[in-house]
Amino acid sequence: MLKYMLLGALMERSLHGYQLKSTAFQKMFADFGINDGQLYPLLKKLEQADLIRKNVEHQEGAPSRHVYSITAAGRKDFRQWLESSEGEERSFRYDFFRKDTFFVRCNYIQYLDKETATAKIRQQMDTVAKTIADLQKARASMISRKVSPLRISILEYGIKSQETRAEWLNDFLKEVQKADFTPV
Repeated sequence: MLKYMLLGALMERSLHGYQLKSTAFQKMFADFGINDGQLYPLLKKLEQADLIRKNVEHQEGAPSRHVYSITAAGRKDFRQWLESSEGEERSFRYDFFRKDTFFVRCNYIQYLDKETATAKIRQQMDTVAKTIADLQKARASMISRKVSPLRISILEYGIKSQETRAEWLNDFLKEVQKADFTPV
């Protein structure tokens, strides 16, 4: 997936390595656990596959910049991936649960004492509120930079998803406060 995220970014404009690390990808890379030790080898691999080209720009009084641009072969590969439906057909029915450690823990939250369970939920509520604020800030930035409304719409999905999670957390907290607990 990272390969195509990089190719997609380069479809829009040429970027140097630092821009890839410090722009919109910064938070995504952190969330995916991507670091310099993974980014730069991938860029080198894409360059070796002739999907991107690196141009070294020498700067006076500063280190040279490596500017990456997509090649014709890279555009073709990206387009084929974009048109493909590979990976889209799998069921997401239980991904919300299976990939969310908090939800898995909630399945067994009755084995905590009520005070600890309540604190755990409130901590998650705080995390969700911060995530919503972060996404709203990103949306405002995207709007001010006149980013494609299609891309903003995807971010809107993320905001709505987190708002739904916040609503559910409120309801779940009420259920926890009413429930009988059997701490282990």
